[in-house]
Amino acid sequence: MKKILLSLGVVLTSIAANAQVDTLTEFFTGTPTIYGAQGGGYVSGNNSYGDLGKGMRFNNANGLTNGGSISNVLLWAPIKSDNGGSFIVKIHEFGTTTTLGPVLGSVTIPLSSVDTTLATGYAIAGGLPYNVNATFSSPVTIPASKDVVVMVYLPTTAGDTIAMVSNTSDDWANAGTHTFEIWSDNTLNDFATAWQGGVNVALAIFPVVNFVLGVDENAITTSVYPNPANDVLNINLSANATSVSIIGMDGKVISTEAINANTAAVNVSNLVAGVYFYEIVAENGTVVRNTFVKK
Repeated sequence: MKKILLSLGVVLTSIAANAQVDTLTEFFTGTPTIYGAQGGGYVSGNNSYGDLGKGMRFNNANGLTNGGSISNVLLWAPIKSDNGGSFIVKIHEFGTTTTLGPVLGSVTIPLSSVDTTLATGYAIAGGLPYNVNATFSSPVTIPASKDVVVMVYLPTTAGDTIAMVSNTSDDWANAGTHTFEIWSDNTLNDFATAWQGGVNVALAIFPVVNFVLGVDENAITTSVYPNPANDVLNINLSANATSVSIIGMDGKVISTEAINANTAAVNVSNLVAGVYFYEIVAENGTVVRNTFVKK
C-alpha cells in the first residue's frame, strides 16, 4: 500500500446515469469527481507516484453480459496538459487481479485531439459527458470469458498529463476487483488496496458494445464504408433489408428510410462529428445494429 489521498480535487455536476443497451454506463453512479493525490497529480490520472495506467474491468458485474464486439471506448477526461505526447487505450483479456491478459485491441490518442472544455463535450446515455472517443480500427471481439480490462496507458512525455473523472468514493462497491492502475514498477494493483480504502470508485470509461444475443443460422452480416464517413455512408448486407435508421448515442432516432435491396447509401452530411449507430431491419425481421463514425 503506497498511497495517500491529498484532498478532493474537483467536484463536478452530479448527473444521473441511465445506460442504454450498447454503451456500458450503468455502473457509473453518484457524483462525478476528480481526486487529487499527495505530492501532485490525480488519483485517476498522472501523479507524483509515476502511475502508468488506469483501467476498468468489465464483465457481468457492470454490463458485459453477452458476446459480441467492442467498437470504441468513450472517456470523460476533463483535465490535461499537452507537451506534444499521447496516451493509449488498450483492451486486455482479464487475467487476474494482479496480471493483465493478452492485448485484444489498441488505439493511440494524441493529447492535442482531446478537448477538455466540458461545455462542448458529447453526451451519451443518461447525459453522461465524454470528450475522448477511442475507436479501434477493427471491432474487438469479446472473449469467451466475457471478461475484459479497458486500460488507459497514461502519457509519459515530460509535461504531459491527463486525468479522468471518477465517481465519489464508496459509490462503486467493486473497486477491489474492477478498478485498477499500473504502478511505476509495472505491477497491476486494485484501487481499494492502492489507495488504502479511500477511493473506492469507478472510472468514466464507457465501452460501446455490439452484443450478439444468440446464434442464428440465418444471421445477417453487414459492412459499411467509408468509416469514418463524411457525406455518404454506404451499407452492404448479405440479404435484402426493408429499412435503415441512423440513431444517436443517446438512443434518439435521427432518420429512417425505407429500402428494398441489399445495399443502401445514407446521406450523413448533416450530422455533427461523433459516433452513431446504423440500424437495419432485414426482410426476415432480423435487426442489425452497429456503429460508425461521422467525421
